[in-house]
Amino acid sequence: MGTERGTAAKRRADAVAAGMGVFAHQGLTTAAIQQIADEVGVSQPYVFRLFGSKQAIFLACVDELEVRIRGVFRRAAAASPDDPLRAMGADFRDLIADGVISGLWLQACAIARADETVAARCRALICGVLEEAERLTAATPEDLARFLANGALVTVLQAVGADLTGGSQAAVNSLRAETVSS
Repeated sequence: MGTERGTAAKRRADAVAAGMGVFAHQGLTTAAIQQIADEVGVSQPYVFRLFGSKQAIFLACVDELEVRIRGVFRRAAAASPDDPLRAMGADFRDLIADGVISGLWLQACAIARADETVAARCRALICGVLEEAERLTAATPEDLARFLANGALVTVLQAVGADLTGGSQAAVNSLRAETVSS
């Protein structure tokens, strides 16, 4: 029985999945593109043929980031209709626990400082995620701003290795205690 080759769409989806982790840990480098190709089992030129450019691969990963966050929000809101915003926040913390989502987002924000195309995509992601949260909840604009701020805080805390098991306030308190005792 021969090995079945994947379709271009399947290879593209596989490259995005691999790219999310690679970019989260390495940033937007040529070595990262080779690692994506290795993980998918294709050549680096084939990865470029699938997407057209290194930036396009990265942007596809940012797009998938939004898809995953929106999906988490929808599932959380459906499972907890009485307090969907709290459930969405808790499930977001679970989503970023492995470091891929937070690492990719922080890389995207860093790249956005010098790349308007990435910056525009990051702004669109924020708007899309907030629109999803607003659609799923009865949140006020102030609630949404707090929700976004807490998500940003959780992302940074996760990236620096803070223990988030007790929530973001407990993580901040723990970090403050570390600083005081040092």
